[in-house]
Amino acid sequence: MIEINNISKTYRTNVKEPGLKGAFKNLFHSEWVEKAAVDNVSFHVAEGQALACIGENGAGKSTLIKMMIGILTPTAGEIKVYGKDPRRSGQDYLRNIGVVFGQKSNLWIDIPVIESYNAIQTLYKLDKKEFRKNFEMVVELLDLAPILSSPARKLSLGQRMKSDIGMVFLHNPKILYLDEPTIGLDINVKHTIRTFLRQMNKEKGISIFLTSHDLDDIDEICEDAIVLSKGKVFYDGTLDNLKHSYVKEKVVKVAGNQKSEIKLLLPEARVEAEGRTTKIMYHTEQYTSEQVLSAISRAFEIEDITIQEPDIDEVVSRIFSKEANLG
Repeated sequence: MIEINNISKTYRTNVKEPGLKGAFKNLFHSEWVEKAAVDNVSFHVAEGQALACIGENGAGKSTLIKMMIGILTPTAGEIKVYGKDPRRSGQDYLRNIGVVFGQKSNLWIDIPVIESYNAIQTLYKLDKKEFRKNFEMVVELLDLAPILSSPARKLSLGQRMKSDIGMVFLHNPKILYLDEPTIGLDINVKHTIRTFLRQMNKEKGISIFLTSHDLDDIDEICEDAIVLSKGKVFYDGTLDNLKHSYVKEKVVKVAGNQKSEIKLLLPEARVEAEGRTTKIMYHTEQYTSEQVLSAISRAFEIEDITIQEPDIDEVVSRIFSKEANLG
């Protein structure tokens, strides 16, 4: 549905020495430095896919999403959405997408939220029944009824963000672009928004392209990811594979009496006792899951067992650490 083929975006910056002397020198002999915000990036987004774009500050995430929307023009390469260039697709493209920037609102600030919503029906020339159905859906799922009559400028950040998220679903978009949608929100509002977005992706098949520094957003909304660093793609695949590629240690917690010493069966593992619970940490290159579970069944009278998967926070930290050489 979305094809990104070898796109780059380069910015030219004027460099001058400080002070009056530098200003005069720059007037006659300007020096320019080119910086690639996005450097030869390729990937695709399938219909109904929820894809996260992960990267540190300055990695090129916002530049990339703006090129996909059609706000910025690539220096090189091409972007195709449904086989067409977003910049030349006009209203047909805009009718099929929804865009949410976490720090910018689509609401009219001085009128009630419901009036902003009603304006969408007019702007997109939506069928009244279709609009009403979508309107009632977003109001119920995002709990917007108490704030519909309030002007946007009087809403809290969380209320405004829920209203913005709901607004982009009124015209039945097929693709949703989200740039830091939960920045600064409290945990309850984040949970509401994540649950809603996941539901729209699963039930309505809406494709999502998400950039976020909140790694819980990524883990709860998306199943696939690309990783950007210094404008280049370093990973393109599933979140599960990403986790297992960079975090080689797993943790197993076992509740129950110990019949024999687990360290004798798993000498390379780290073992910590926490009351009647034993925490076993092992490297996946030293032991397989089958070996660990077999050893645990021999060493414990198992009452409960929990296997912890790698956390996305730890994964991203390792990706951009010096040890991973991807900084």
